[in-house]
Amino acid sequence: MINTQPDVPQENEINGLDLFPLGTTLFPDGVLMLNIFEPRYLSMIKRYYQRAEPFGVVTLLDGFEVKLPGKEIEIANVGTLAKIVQFDEIQPAMFQIRCVGWRRFKISSRLAAQAGVERANVSLLPEDPQHGLSDELRGCANLLGKFIAQNQARGVKLSQFPFTQPFCLDESGWVANRWAELLVLDPRERVDLLSECDPNLRLSRIKELMDL
Repeated sequence: MINTQPDVPQENEINGLDLFPLGTTLFPDGVLMLNIFEPRYLSMIKRYYQRAEPFGVVTLLDGFEVKLPGKEIEIANVGTLAKIVQFDEIQPAMFQIRCVGWRRFKISSRLAAQAGVERANVSLLPEDPQHGLSDELRGCANLLGKFIAQNQARGVKLSQFPFTQPFCLDESGWVANRWAELLVLDPRERVDLLSECDPNLRLSRIKELMDL
């Protein structure tokens, strides 16, 4: 089932947001495919899908995605709202969902878990301004363009890319976010990049990591 226009909050504060800790980091416009089978997440995800509301994805810094008895987890204090754009009930106790990253947020305060689901009050971070690329940073965009072209030549469909279209290769924030997802990085490095509100600085840090 496809839900093409999820509702999104208009305020800068969201209270009682349910969080989904993952070993990966979701960036705005990134695509996330998830198989949902843990009982604590089945009802949560179905509720958010039915309400057409985004839930929060945060990076797991320590611990495991599957809840283990007596084991605590550490999560990042920034994350990304995930909009559910496709929901398939594979069987009564398993959903397959496709999510797209929307707005970044910072956790203002952690709340008590509810039915095993982490919760928090969060503040939305500003969206990236549409900064053009400087000559110094254009090489990052050119390499990303080659990556996209090579995969299209191999027959990879647009729907199979790990990020949404349009391909905004002239925007520093979009290019930085894509490389932050594609590069092999330490989780804390990814979180630091997600936290950076200046898209030019974020891409400059990517350029350094790529040693361009």
